[in-house]
Amino acid sequence: MSLNISVYTDNELVKKYQQEANAMYVGELFKRYSMLVTGLGFKYLKNEEDAKDATIEIFEHLLVILKKTEVSNFKSWLYTVSKNLLLRKVSQKNNSLKTIELDTNSKNTAEKFMENEQETALYTDKYDSNILQQAISNLNDEQRTCIELFYYKRKPYQEVASITGYDLNKVKSAIQNGKRNLKLFMEEKQP
Repeated sequence: MSLNISVYTDNELVKKYQQEANAMYVGELFKRYSMLVTGLGFKYLKNEEDAKDATIEIFEHLLVILKKTEVSNFKSWLYTVSKNLLLRKVSQKNNSLKTIELDTNSKNTAEKFMENEQETALYTDKYDSNILQQAISNLNDEQRTCIELFYYKRKPYQEVASITGYDLNKVKSAIQNGKRNLKLFMEEKQP
């Protein structure tokens, strides 16, 4: 007997997802609301491809936050979550965020890699990314997870804490300690 989830209300789909953790329920919500979210994305991002990419990211985010969020009106809740994530994307795009450029020819590479609380990007244009990846793989799980979420997935501290279940101070500490360990590893590998 096949399950016809299309007859479920939005709230029933959310409850089923929270109980069973089966992504097919969120998939049904995606079918219902992806056009709405894409339209909202286009309004903020002014680019159809970016809007489509943002829609996928938003629904991937829902897979995480729906597990532990009380939702009484899914459509309005989704609109609010989507709008907030899109505004964050626009803000990141518009702000001239400082980046870390690692330069193998520079003796100051390690200093450039030191943490600045405002930085949310890690670019390795002039640095051998294999060495950086090797350094990241040598971190403990806590540090590696926090570094990857913060720099590569561009999640703010609060969201990293939410995803990992660590408290905010532990996240900041893991990122700071992880960066220190990366710095030490890269200093050893520099010619």
